[in-house]
This record gives sequence, structure tokens and C-alpha cells, in this order.
Amino acid sequence: MLLKTKSRLILLAILGLCIAPIVLAQWLWSNGQVQGGQSYGQLLAQPALSRDAQWRLVAHDPAGCTASLHSLAQSAQQLQIAQGKERERIRSVAACDSTLPQQFSVGLYLIDPHGNAVIFYPPEQLAQVLGRQKVIREIGKILKNNRGLG
Repeated sequence: MLLKTKSRLILLAILGLCIAPIVLAQWLWSNGQVQGGQSYGQLLAQPALSRDAQWRLVAHDPAGCTASLHSLAQSAQQLQIAQGKERERIRSVAACDSTLPQQFSVGLYLIDPHGNAVIFYPPEQLAQVLGRQKVIREIGKILKNNRGLG
């Protein structure tokens, strides 16, 4: 009888160890104590362009080839160069001919090789040195974590 009780206690302990993380995670989620990752740019998940072999950093202005577009294109080139050895996986593009959909506003878009807009940076974020440094780090992390793409 003692062996049967001990076996049941061991089984219940194993079951408790398996269920406890799920219950704890559900409790933390329902109480709002879990926060997601922090992104400097605005995360997107929208189809934007056709497929390509590389990541693209697209400077876009719906008004066409303006001075702000040229400034964004220069920033895109600098951000590409700042990626170091990963710069071969990404290329900068100036979208003068409005190749992006209409709802896309002025700014820099990181487009994955599948053609999806991944992240957006408005010109205000690129105007400061600290902002550009954050963008460089964030793009570097995205490229590092997605080695299978492009």
C-alpha cells in the first residue's frame, strides 16, 4: 500500500511540474505583467513589393522625387554601409516612381526578400544621431535573426 501511495505522489509531482509553467504563464499574461520587445521603428506586416533576393531599405515619398526623398535615400545608403559585413545582404533603394502602395507615407521602409514591409522609420527618427544609431542596431538585429532570408 505504501509503494502505491508513493508512486501516485511521484506521478502527481511530475504532472504538477508539467502543468505549473502553463498555469503561471497564463496567470502572468492575464494580469498584464508581460511586456513584448521594444522596437525603435514601427513594426509592419504588409505586402509592399515583389520578391527579391535581398533585403531592401526603401526611401519613399508619395510626392515623388523630392528633397526629402533624396535625404532619406542618403540615410538609407549610410545605414546600409553601417551594417558592416551584413551590408551585402541589404541594398538601399529610392522609390521615386511610387512603387510602394498608396497608404505608405514618407520614410524609410525595411522590406524582406519576400516583399513584405517589416519596419518603418519616419524622417524624424533619422534626423538625430542617437536615432540613427538605434536604427543601425535594430536593422543589424533583424538581419542577424533572419539569416535564412536574403
